[in-house]
Amino acid sequence: MSEPIFPAVAALSVRQYDRAVILDALREGARLLGFAPDRFAGKKVVLKPNLVAAMAPENAATTHPAFLAAAVDFLREYGATDLFVAESPGGIYSEAALRRIYKACGILDMAEKLNLPLNYGTDAVNVSAPGAETCRSFHILRPIAEADVIVDLCRLKSHSLTRYSGVVKNFFGVIPGVEKFEMHSAYPTVPVFAKMVVDLGQMLCDAHEVLALGDGIVAMEGNGPTGGTPREIGAVLMSESPFALDAAAEEILGFAGTVVIAEEARRRGLCPAVGQTEIRGTPLSAFAVTDFREPDTSGGKLGSRILRSLPTLFGGRLASFFSPRPQIDRQKCVGCGVCVQSCPRHTIEIRQTKRGRQAVIDDGGCIRCYCCQELCPLHAVNIKQNPLITLLH
Repeated sequence: MSEPIFPAVAALSVRQYDRAVILDALREGARLLGFAPDRFAGKKVVLKPNLVAAMAPENAATTHPAFLAAAVDFLREYGATDLFVAESPGGIYSEAALRRIYKACGILDMAEKLNLPLNYGTDAVNVSAPGAETCRSFHILRPIAEADVIVDLCRLKSHSLTRYSGVVKNFFGVIPGVEKFEMHSAYPTVPVFAKMVVDLGQMLCDAHEVLALGDGIVAMEGNGPTGGTPREIGAVLMSESPFALDAAAEEILGFAGTVVIAEEARRRGLCPAVGQTEIRGTPLSAFAVTDFREPDTSGGKLGSRILRSLPTLFGGRLASFFSPRPQIDRQKCVGCGVCVQSCPRHTIEIRQTKRGRQAVIDDGGCIRCYCCQELCPLHAVNIKQNPLITLLH
């Protein structure tokens, strides 16, 4: 039996958030991948950025406005006339919340300059996923469901739950607002959550044309997707396969073979084996880093391997004991309640303490999804490692 052939990934060197420079890189990527000049003509194209929280572009947590602008310029050059931006950050999903996030991320001003419509509606529809293994139906944003082409604009980031967040994980944003927390509750372990995310990505790829654009000009390392620190990489990645692009990205960041979503995709034959992604353009070695900081939840290289195996050891009974726990930083918490709203299992409450109103986590009910850490606006949620895992760093 012949080996499956996966779409190639174009890798381009870009060192600054300059719209014209990024556009030139995207043009070169299209040339390397063999795009026809009218590639998007007559098609409804929806751009799905990563706007996880109301954060300024320099924090490296969200899609940079210059990256979005270059993508729009590129799509229009290749025939797109029907363009739209659709995104659903975590938390409350309303027109007011969307407007606040668009503005904070610099997307609102850029969209006005581009005459680019942004999604303010909250309509969502049920779509079936007949090829899924775990979740056979998804409730997703209507503009995504009705698109001919989905352009996924991801930022390369570490991630406290899934280790790495790229194109496929960014698809999780097509699920409306607080429904994401319900999905975390329904799929509470990392392996099961990864299966669901791959189901979602596979369903979107089966039903739509997909173009994945990875922003690794400045990535986020450490406690991503929102609490990490910027890390210059200088790479822009392009592929018609979100799974292949993520395989290339994990090689650049030194995460190859350790990302649970990518490993699940490989198991299903959706993703190239480690080191087997076809790269066109700049070799990945030109971008590769050896000291990309892992999230605090990883436990180091040996610890991370043990943590990834916990759900299958002794029926998963060790998972709760060894897994890292979110812990409230009493010096930073102001009792705003965002963590309470974002907790899938409702294990957090605001109590009156000596320092005033602060969040308190019930460890017994916590499923270690780290939504509280991801969405805390003051980064007042830390990760506490089990001491035995800490020794393995």
